[in-house]
Amino acid sequence: MKPVTGQYEYTQRSGVGLDYFTSRLHRLTLQANGRFVIIEQDSSRLAHAAKALLSGEQVTTNAPETRREGSYILQGTIVSFRFDDGTQDQGQLVGDDEGIQFGTYFFEKVSDSTLLPPTNRLKKDMEDIGKGLKIAGAFGSAAIKAVKTIQDTLQADRQSQTSQTTQSNQTRQTPQPGQTSSTQNPAPPSPGSSASARQSAQSSTQRQETIYCDQCGAPSRPGKRFCNRCGAPLV
Repeated sequence: MKPVTGQYEYTQRSGVGLDYFTSRLHRLTLQANGRFVIIEQDSSRLAHAAKALLSGEQVTTNAPETRREGSYILQGTIVSFRFDDGTQDQGQLVGDDEGIQFGTYFFEKVSDSTLLPPTNRLKKDMEDIGKGLKIAGAFGSAAIKAVKTIQDTLQADRQSQTSQTTQSNQTRQTPQPGQTSSTQNPAPPSPGSSASARQSAQSSTQRQETIYCDQCGAPSRPGKRFCNRCGAPLV
């Protein structure tokens, strides 16, 4: 009979593939010194990441696990487990080193070593991780394209609104035919109005320069020394 020591595993599969992300892996290690370690995965990596995302916590790829230790005794094909917390359980060897029926779980033996991880499981995990990265990359590319499309649409809308606003402002500032803009130069004065202004200015100048006789009050032009009417000297 082969030695009972080694590593045993039980996988609770989801049925959708990519066991590394979607399944729950339970590991049992029987050591040569009569001690054992059982590690139960509480939820899949994918479920744990989704829960962390919804609760606003940091998303990690680590799977939540529960670790229990104790001692075991082998009696024929019966393996008695005594946990350090005082609880007990039994398992039964199946076939010639095929595995251990432990409660409702069947732990398949995957390695005789108690330290190194089983080669087959590491290979399967790497394959699942590679497939997962490809799927994530495909979704990531689609998300990037969607965001780029939204950005281009918003940019086009902003440019259209800006163009419409500019055209509207130009329309309000441009005078329509038959209208006179307040900024245009005033119309030049007519010739008649200019002549009237000059005559008014000349009349005002003449009124200011005309002198009057002190004796009879008759008007005289500037420069005259004697009144034309009475002959009195003009001061």
